[in-house]
Amino acid sequence: MSAPNQQVQTESLQAHGVSEGANLDVAVGDGACARPALSVRELSWRCGERAILSEVKLDLPEGKMLGIIGPNGAGKSSLLRCLYRFLTPSSGEIQLFGQPIASLSARAFAREVAVVLQDTPQHFDMTTAQLVALGLTPHKAAFSMTTKADRLAVSQALETVGLKDRAGQTYASLSGGEKQRALIARAIVQQPKLLILDEPTNHLDIRYQIQILELLKALGVTVVISIHDLNLASALCDQLLLLDQGKAVAQGSPKQVLSEVQIARVFGVCCQVSPHPQHGNPQINYFYGYHNHLQNSGKNDRHSEPQGEQPLEAKEANHGER
Repeated sequence: MSAPNQQVQTESLQAHGVSEGANLDVAVGDGACARPALSVRELSWRCGERAILSEVKLDLPEGKMLGIIGPNGAGKSSLLRCLYRFLTPSSGEIQLFGQPIASLSARAFAREVAVVLQDTPQHFDMTTAQLVALGLTPHKAAFSMTTKADRLAVSQALETVGLKDRAGQTYASLSGGEKQRALIARAIVQQPKLLILDEPTNHLDIRYQIQILELLKALGVTVVISIHDLNLASALCDQLLLLDQGKAVAQGSPKQVLSEVQIARVFGVCCQVSPHPQHGNPQINYFYGYHNHLQNSGKNDRHSEPQGEQPLEAKEANHGER
C-alpha cells in the first residue's frame, strides 16, 4: 500500500496549524431524517471558569450506534456524563425521543437509559447472575420477590452475551472481557431505549474489543459509546461524533468524518486513509517519527507542531514514490 501523495500530505500537515477553537462545519450523517432517539442542542458545560463543552449539537436516529471520538481532554466523558445525568449542563438541552431528560424522574430515566462505565467494579461479592439481576431494579417495586419471568430475563441476557455457563461463577473471578459482557447483560435486563458506554473496550485485547462492539451493534437498541480506536470506531459505528477542545467539529458516517485532513487537524498526526478491504469504511494507517518534534517543541501540544514539516518516515515514504 503506497504512502499518501505529496499534495495530501501537505494539506494534512498544514491543517495542524488551525487556530485553537476553529469553527468547523459539522457534517450530517446518513439517517439524519430518521426518527431521532437522542437530540442534543447547544449543550455547554463549565467547570468553574473553564469551558469543558461548548455548544455541542447532535442527532442520533433510533437503533443506531454513535461513536464519540477525539483526543484526550476533548470532552468525551464529560458529554457522556451529561447524557446520563451525572452532570447538569450549564446550558442547552438533551432530549430522548422528543422528551427533555431533565423532566424524567430518576426511576423513569433508569427505565430509559442504561450506563456501562469504563472501569469494571472490583469488589462485588455476588455471582454473575446476581450482578445481572441488578438490572431489574428500575422495573421492580421495593422488596418485591424475584419472579420466574425475572430469572428468565437474566438467563436470556447471559445467553445473549455468551455467559450462560458463568451464571453461578463469582463476578470477581471473571476475566476482563467477561466482566464487561456481564455489565452489558445487566444493561440488557434493564431494557433501555438508550445504552451509554464510556470506553468499554479500555484495557481489553483486540479480540474482546471487536467482540463487545459487535455485540452492542447486534442488540438493536440506540447506543452511544466513547472510543479511542479510530479503526474500530470506523468498522462498527453507524455514526461518529468528533470532539475537539469541547466542540463538535464533525458528525456523520465514518466516511464523512474520518478524512486525512480532519485527523491531522484534530489529532495532530499524519496518516493515510483508504477503504477497508472487508467493510469499505475508512482504514487508517499512521505515519511515525514525531519524537523529535516533541523534543523540539518542549511540550505535548498538537497546535505547536512545526507546520509544513512531515515526520521522518512519512518524508522517506513520499521520497520513495518519486
